Formats: sequence, C-alpha cells, structure tokens
Amino acid sequence: MPDTRILHFPTDVGGHPVALSHGERAHEADSEVAVLRRSWLRYPVDIDLGAKPDSKWSDLAHRLRFFGKAVRRYDVFHFNFGQTFLPMVGGRGVDLPLLRKLGKKVFVTFQGCDARQHSYCAANFAISCCGNREGPGLCNPADDARKARRIEFVRKHAHRVFAVNPDLLHVIPDADFVPYAAVKPQDVEVRPPKASGRMTVLHAPTNRLVKGTDDVLAAMASIERECDVDFRLVENVPHDEAMAMYRDADLVIDQLRVGWYGAFAVELMAMGKPVVAYVREEDLRFIPEAMAEELPIVRATPDDVHDIVGELLENPERLADIGRRSRTFVERWHDPRTIAERMLRVYDAPDRGYWQ
Repeated sequence: MPDTRILHFPTDVGGHPVALSHGERAHEADSEVAVLRRSWLRYPVDIDLGAKPDSKWSDLAHRLRFFGKAVRRYDVFHFNFGQTFLPMVGGRGVDLPLLRKLGKKVFVTFQGCDARQHSYCAANFAISCCGNREGPGLCNPADDARKARRIEFVRKHAHRVFAVNPDLLHVIPDADFVPYAAVKPQDVEVRPPKASGRMTVLHAPTNRLVKGTDDVLAAMASIERECDVDFRLVENVPHDEAMAMYRDADLVIDQLRVGWYGAFAVELMAMGKPVVAYVREEDLRFIPEAMAEELPIVRATPDDVHDIVGELLENPERLADIGRRSRTFVERWHDPRTIAERMLRVYDAPDRGYWQ
C-alpha cells in the first residue's frame, strides 16, 4: 500500500502500536503513530500531541485540532485501546461514522481493560484481574454497560475489530485475535539463563493489580528464604532502561491473573528467557491451534506459583530448553513484520480476516 497513509492513534499502550507501525514501514507502507501524550515508558512515537495529564479540556482540544489535520493526511485510521478521535459519551461517538462517510478505512484494537467487564469475568472466570467471585478487581462493575455500548458502537462503524488478548473475544463478537507486536526479535540479543550459580527471577508490572504482583511478592519472599535466589522487581522505569535490566534475568514472572501474557513477556522471550504466567485454558480456542500447541509459557496460578518457580530454579537445563523454545516462538508468532504483513492485507481488503 505505497500510496496509502496509515495512522495509529491515540496511545502507545504496551508498545504494540509503535511496533506494528514500524513493521508496516518495513513493507514500505507510510505509517505513523500519534499519541495524546507519551507514556512514561517513552516508546518512540512519531507525534506527541502533548495533552496535559488529567485535563479533559486539554485532551479534547488536542483531539479536535489533530482530527482536522489527520482527516486530510491519512487514509487508514487504526485506533488502539478501544478509543477513537473524540471522547465517547455513554460508549458512543460521532467520529467513526464521519470517517466512514469521508471514505476512510477504520480499524480498532482493544487491548485489555478497555473491553473487559466485571460482570462477565465474575460469572465465568475463577481467576481474573478484572473481577471474580471474590470482588471487583481492577474494573468497576458500573462501567460494564458503557464498555458494552462502546464495543457495539465500534463493531457497527469500524471496518474490522482486533484484540491482542484472547479473553476479550468472549465479549467482542467477530473480533480477530492479533498477537502482540512488541519487539523485532532480530534486534534483540539472546541472553539464555545461566547454566549454574545464583539465579535471578524478575517481575516487571506496569500495574500491580493486573499482574497479580502481591501473589508474586508473597511467593518470592518464601522462595528467597528457602534458596539462594536474586529477585528483582522492576517498576516505573522507561522502556529502554528496563530492557537493559532484563538481560540478566534467568526466569521471568509475567502475570498471575490476566489469563494471557503481555508485551513484556514477548520481549523477554525474544531474549531467550523462560516466562511464567497464568494462561486461561478456555481462552485458547480464540487463537490459532498451532500457536496454542507451541506456546512455551510455563503456566502458574496464585496458588501454585511458589512450587512451580521453585522447581524451575532447581532445573537449569529445563530453563535453557524453555528459553530456546521461547525465542523460536517469538520469531514465528510475534515478529512485527509478519504481523504487519497480515494487517496490511486486511487494510487493503477489510472483509478478509486477519488469519485468512
């Protein structure tokens, strides 16, 4: 699509929009990422509108000003984190229908708590970051109806809808699962786990409740009393600095409540690191069968993470094997160039599914 201009907007959540855009550029597409404000992770976006944090007026003013410029410049609009140009009221907006009338192609990616609903999670999941039988979790049950209306609005007006977490497809009918485009594996140095000596376990939450960090901390406190291990908690560190800190890890704990793994796990797997995470079995029907079969994530829950991590630390050979399979898995399923190639085909023919 050499003559088509693509815009990713309005956040850099998880680095997915940035990596996807860079992957599209690798196929000679004209693709850019614009954000209302750059996150503290400092992903390399193309346009930072500089909207003031926690200011609805600044947010709206920047959205309106940029909207006027963007409709003249871009042909494909790929929105992320379930958002669009203008704030939705009650889960509905006006910009998607307008973009369609102007002949633009419109796509929306949901990435997590923009779509998850407490009522569904509580009724169907024993473990969830969004809510379960024990309490509301991260999500407010009062937001469920608004999220449902937003999903229906997007489904009605977007050419196609995507989700990077398979559990979201329970509440977003007809959406396509798309793997995280987090990092180009060829740009990441492989740093396998040590064959012997003191092991380093790493956990790097962007949100403690989402990642189940309290359970991780409790498990690691016990493991540290039982064996010689170095546990590192990485928080509030810009992305480039964090990547440098990840290199010495021998084992990584991603999350224990979401049910899938995030961009952080993809980055560490690209380094050849074994990753522990909670994977919800019933969500795997939404991903390609081959991807599910090859998934190298070591599965754990809050109840058994202590035992699983302890056993892994006692078996360096197994850590090395999982690390090798993890790198291969990222090369096959998470290379931004491969994801972008499929996405460009969908942009060109929106009736085509992502996996077709």
